[in-house]
Amino acid sequence: MTCTKCQSLCASRTQIVEPDLPEFGRHCLVLVVGEAPGADEDAQGKGFVGRAGRTLHKLLEEYGLRRGYEYGCANIVLCRPPDNRRPTMQEIVHCLPLLAETIDRAQPRAVITVGETATRGITGIVGLWVNIKALREHGHDPRIAEMICPPEIKPVWPHGSLLVPIPHTSPLAWNRNAPDGRKWAEVGAEQIRRMVEML
Repeated sequence: MTCTKCQSLCASRTQIVEPDLPEFGRHCLVLVVGEAPGADEDAQGKGFVGRAGRTLHKLLEEYGLRRGYEYGCANIVLCRPPDNRRPTMQEIVHCLPLLAETIDRAQPRAVITVGETATRGITGIVGLWVNIKALREHGHDPRIAEMICPPEIKPVWPHGSLLVPIPHTSPLAWNRNAPDGRKWAEVGAEQIRRMVEML
């Protein structure tokens, strides 16, 4: 795969980190979507291999979900941003069609969005806590994106899939407090538990 749409990302990346889906044509039960590759992912050419990724994999494995078997991984942006900054809206817009293709190919029963940027890229709704509350209150109906997000944003909603936003799994973010006073780690674990129950 080649892409030169984002000059800044082309200059900062070692390689494009493409999505990986379950091997040997296995059904993709869950697709995990993150923000962008970090240093480890950029070096290895595979998403979610750094410390934050290992935290996520451990949590999913507690429920018998294994990467390459029951779930695959993708990112909102396929190239590492300089200094691990958040991707810009223009960079996200350039990559969203590729994410839409991945979701369409994978046909997952659930999509886990890791962090606010990945969640907003899917729903168009700003704020991780707002997304979690909206999905709990309104169910997993794609029309909530139309009700809440600004009209100029075109969300890439995984129609027919359960959408499960969780906080970023980096140690710093995972241990901060959510708006309800709990640790984000507790909120993330609850979101995964609820997903497994609904599946």
